[in-house]
Amino acid sequence: MHEETRACIAEAMTILTTASDALAALQAKWEQKEPTDTTSKPEPQVLTLVEVRAVLADKSREGHTALIRALLERHGAPRLSEIDPGRYRDLLDEALCLGATREDLELALFGKEREGLGDAFPAVFAHHHATSLEDLKAEYYPSFLRDVRRLSHG
Repeated sequence: MHEETRACIAEAMTILTTASDALAALQAKWEQKEPTDTTSKPEPQVLTLVEVRAVLADKSREGHTALIRALLERHGAPRLSEIDPGRYRDLLDEALCLGATREDLELALFGKEREGLGDAFPAVFAHHHATSLEDLKAEYYPSFLRDVRRLSHG
């Protein structure tokens, strides 16, 4: 397969993954029941080793094996089974962003800007040792995208 074709397929897979994540979030929002007690926050979903492993396996099949190894190391261990389960949410959120392109980042920033969250961008850039997309290192794309997606008004 030609390199251009592989690049197109990888880009399409990233776009589909991003769209799938967005649709899942939208579906979850629609399915939420109104809380009877407005003072308590809903408990975050606890992730299992099996759920995280499934996502990492998918990303490995997409060609991100080396990035997964580096991600695991950044989260404290060379193997998923040795990672603290308390870190699964961050690990999964970042894994879902593996393969992120500059275009993915631009789209995410544009969307958050439309939500009125542009004031938070300098802090996110600073956290990733950059001042703009131009000087953001590609190795930070997954974690940067994760952090931009997490921006909210609350």
